[in-house]
Amino acid sequence: MESIEINLDLPPKERWHFAANYRTEINETIACYWVDLADYVALIESVLDNYKALFIPSSYLEEIECIANYCDYTADQILIANLYYDIVKFAFACTAFAFEKDGSIWHARNLDWWTENDVLKKYTKIFTFTKGGQTVFQSIGWVGFVGVLSGIKPHRFSITLNAIVSDEPPMMAKPVSFLLREVLEGDYHFQQAQNMLEQTTIVCDCLLLLSGTTAGQMLVIERTPQSSKTRQAANGFIIVTNDYKKINYKSNNQSALKDTSCGRYNRTQLLLERELPSNPIDCFSILNDKAVKMQITVQQMVFNPQQGLLEIKVP
Repeated sequence: MESIEINLDLPPKERWHFAANYRTEINETIACYWVDLADYVALIESVLDNYKALFIPSSYLEEIECIANYCDYTADQILIANLYYDIVKFAFACTAFAFEKDGSIWHARNLDWWTENDVLKKYTKIFTFTKGGQTVFQSIGWVGFVGVLSGIKPHRFSITLNAIVSDEPPMMAKPVSFLLREVLEGDYHFQQAQNMLEQTTIVCDCLLLLSGTTAGQMLVIERTPQSSKTRQAANGFIIVTNDYKKINYKSNNQSALKDTSCGRYNRTQLLLERELPSNPIDCFSILNDKAVKMQITVQQMVFNPQQGLLEIKVP
């Protein structure tokens, strides 16, 4: 898997100069997003300037301006593509779990996201964000996407995002993927990360699996835009798919992720109850189980925050 360094010591407008070598990838990825976003673009553009001023850090806007120099899209169009999860989350599914074994916490996840022509699968990259020559955090994403859906802050914690579909209206607030980057990029420890993920007002609902480095640091934060409930691990593990377990909220929306959520959850639970994995290979075996992995799975990953380990496969 290709790994790209992003030097946070550089001015934001210079951090993505390597994107010059990825023009085709950026164009195809944003075009893929744009198909699903077409019905929303006019509404988003009408409030975009105000939204940027209120909720998007200037450093991220400058990074996006840098990326715009190396593709066929404007900075505003790239920003809108970066807000994909907050605008259209019906294409996401995902199964994730964490467990504790032999004094170490492991965190594994399938990212399930439908796209044409496997664009997101074939262009997946590991991004290593550095400062002073040291790794601050790593994320798994695509060139042109400045937020985070899956990431690890070595020796502190890892975070992954799962979609949840509800009828609760979105808020004018911080994008979820940008919040995850801010948490990973900052000098935060597990409890501080948990507090930020629980308390920050966000655009839309989501499910966040947060794993740390010491005993018991595994939890799922169930979010709506303004509220949260946190679910702790039981029997040495915790699982999250695409439904609430703690928040009492029923949605009438139907989707592939909702229809398959319980089945994927129950199968993962059964496998973990039989035997906890001992290594990344065992974790990938669960992720590849025919009742867990979906046809739209584009990334599979395993983290160990204590070891600072990240392994990824593209199925």
